Amino acid sequence: MKRGYPEQNKKPSRHEHDIRQKKSLGQVFLNTDWPVNRVVEQAQDLGLKRVLEIGPGNGILTEALAKAGIQVTAVEKDDRFAARLQDLITTGQLTNVTLVNLDILDFDLDAWIKSSNGQPCGVLGNIPYNISTPIIMWVLPHLANIRASIFMVQLEFAQRIVAIPDNKDYGSLSVYCQLRAYCEFNFKVEKTCFTPVPKVDSAVITLRPRPDQALPPKLLQYTETICRIAFTQRRKKLRNAVKPFMQGRDDKDSPIDLNRRAETLSPNDFLKLAAFLFADKI
Repeated sequence: MKRGYPEQNKKPSRHEHDIRQKKSLGQVFLNTDWPVNRVVEQAQDLGLKRVLEIGPGNGILTEALAKAGIQVTAVEKDDRFAARLQDLITTGQLTNVTLVNLDILDFDLDAWIKSSNGQPCGVLGNIPYNISTPIIMWVLPHLANIRASIFMVQLEFAQRIVAIPDNKDYGSLSVYCQLRAYCEFNFKVEKTCFTPVPKVDSAVITLRPRPDQALPPKLLQYTETICRIAFTQRRKKLRNAVKPFMQGRDDKDSPIDLNRRAETLSPNDFLKLAAFLFADKI
């Protein structure tokens, strides 16, 4: 997303509606077009021909994607917005869009990817703050089979995903994501760009598959186990976290100095440590 869009050039959304926010679904809606334009351009730059949009809501991004010639499968849990979007599709006001009225976590992503028949596809959307982690974890195992995921998330959540070691935002989420994806922070979206105005700013991030690092599922599983335990004791030395898994192994044989703390290890360091600790199970 290299093109510049000054935030002062905001213009009102064409998608005003009288449907009230459901706090239980963490709904906030864009009231300006510039972030949408940048997301669409990112999708075009990545060569996406087909996208799965999570929670289209009032359809501002849905319409922009469709007008750009991208085939959209819009998955909307809220019956009110689903009915509104379906009416727009039925009356021909919204084309190039298929609507699915379903909770995104119940959607069969694997089947959707297979139905793309090799077309460059991706997953994107303005993700509700309260289910950002479950959605990221839902997408990550499928990332190798799509071109990219573009998400608008809470700013602090985005910072955690792209954080590097020895940074206060660095944690198990950073490691989980970076082991499976190239994680890019694209741009910040001020909270005033949403209605109702949330308490926090947002940001757009892109996750792309790492063909250079196709890791065995069991190695990933054990790496994430060690990572999760280590970060619950991030102020302590690693030897405290891994002690239950040493099983007679000598500290000096470890590929990672066990006097270090979790926050100093790179994702690849965690991989090496897991390979050492679980060599007999991988």
